Amino acid sequence: MRIILPFLMIFIIGCSNQKKESGTKTQIKSDLEKYDELIWSGMLHFKDKDYVNSLSNFQDAFEIKSDENVSDYFYAAASALNLKKDKIAKELIITAIKKTDASENYFDSFDEFNPFREKQLFAEIKTHYSKYKSDFVNNLKHPKIYNEIKLLAQRDQKVRTDGSSVEEMQRIDSLNIKRLIEINKEYGWFDKQWILLWHHRGIHRDSNYVWNYFRPLINKKIEKGELRKSYWASFDDEKSMFSEDGVQIYGTYWNNYDQFPIQSIDKVDSLRKSIGLPPLAYMEKVYNVELPKDYAEKLPLTMYIKNSVNH
Repeated sequence: MRIILPFLMIFIIGCSNQKKESGTKTQIKSDLEKYDELIWSGMLHFKDKDYVNSLSNFQDAFEIKSDENVSDYFYAAASALNLKKDKIAKELIITAIKKTDASENYFDSFDEFNPFREKQLFAEIKTHYSKYKSDFVNNLKHPKIYNEIKLLAQRDQKVRTDGSSVEEMQRIDSLNIKRLIEINKEYGWFDKQWILLWHHRGIHRDSNYVWNYFRPLINKKIEKGELRKSYWASFDDEKSMFSEDGVQIYGTYWNNYDQFPIQSIDKVDSLRKSIGLPPLAYMEKVYNVELPKDYAEKLPLTMYIKNSVNH
């Protein structure tokens, strides 16, 4: 049995706030929700080869949040390259490195850059890559702690790939999570710590020292719009998959629809929307996801945002 966890993008979360107007509650979108809608639109336009609207949507998203996701910057740069706007593409790639800690390996392997790699800008970026990475670290509030979390994550992955015993894996996970709690209490939240929490997913709804600390912390950040509402989706899907029913709630494990079908296919898109995830039809168009056989919904055209291009 093989479970394939989809792109980390599905674990990223957001929140909406509410305010009273004329005696009624009006839902206000968080910056993360505004950002995601623009990114979804940018990706849809990109897939349609409408690079003008794609680039415009991406750039508008970056004005809301400038340090969110390296892939978004790279797709924006690919749109610019297709429009022969090399200067903009170069600026976007450099910003991605400085703002998101984009790995050089990802830069080298990003498929959408392949038709353009002979351009001078790629050689220039490679020459200064280490400097741009240093700029990222130097702008961090707690660079030593950020690097420590990266080391914890590396230790987490190493014990899972070097033939270590289950007991050793559990020992490392225990040491990592205890240190992570200490870090959060003293320095606050770090997005890079997700993988360390994920490996405690099996007990995420139980009462234990890990989640009794992190669950209220995460929920508070969701309520404040600092994390996406979809944070728990993959956690809850996996818990449901390995229950008696063996089904998914939100369909986040898109490579396993045959083995773990979606519980309510007619409601899945509304459930996904309620926590800030795009419909499954979006996943098919953008990521070539093979949809469940009984899913018949069409991609909502309302997901396309056409901006006046002033960039």
